[in-house]
Amino acid sequence: MTKRVFQLLVVIAVLVASFGSAGSVFAGSNCGSSITVQWGDTLSGIALLCGTTVNAIRAANPGLGWWVYAGQVLYIPIGNTPPVQPPASSGTYVVQWGDTMAKIAGRVGCTLGSLLAANPQISNPSLIFAGQVINLPAGAKPPTPPLPSCNCQPNPPSDSLTTLKVAYQYGLYIRSEPGGKIISSALDKDVLYYRTNSVFTDQKGKVWVEVRLNPPVKGYYIGWLLVKDQFGKYFTEPHIDP
Repeated sequence: MTKRVFQLLVVIAVLVASFGSAGSVFAGSNCGSSITVQWGDTLSGIALLCGTTVNAIRAANPGLGWWVYAGQVLYIPIGNTPPVQPPASSGTYVVQWGDTMAKIAGRVGCTLGSLLAANPQISNPSLIFAGQVINLPAGAKPPTPPLPSCNCQPNPPSDSLTTLKVAYQYGLYIRSEPGGKIISSALDKDVLYYRTNSVFTDQKGKVWVEVRLNPPVKGYYIGWLLVKDQFGKYFTEPHIDP
């Protein structure tokens, strides 16, 4: 009887070890040293998929906050493999209203190429958002005095603004960035100011515009409003297209 119990315990131990090994292989096989964020992804979901933790991902991506957006590239530490290290950084910079990567490079005294190299998480350099945190390459000098960490200037040029009216009976959410966290909402027939040259189409084919928040909400002076979905349904008047 004792011998049978011992044999059973050995079999159970072998099975547990096998499942543990298979689980590790499965987790590692889902992600390489980096991953491109997809629509609807969250840091916690990516950490679970890749067999790591949110804190480990944030540690491997200096300047990364708690929110991610579609198209963003993240370094992923897996198991005991050290994460791929980005180029040396001399700090971070908060993107301001009207900034481009070229303007930022000139402002902090570095080349555009070195700035892009320090930010591999930015897959499209033409697409940066007010409030986004980017890394500065070694040798760059952050602007002084530091710019405020709000997501825009309080008073953008008035000639770039016009009005729209929400035309959706359930109202619309206003988000921190296209597809980002909810920061406010607008009811049906509410009138908002939006920046005419901010029309943006995301990877799913949804169309967004940048709207003003007055008064500001949670430190945000601007937000992003969905004006047309991927099926061609409009949510505002007038209809806004890319």
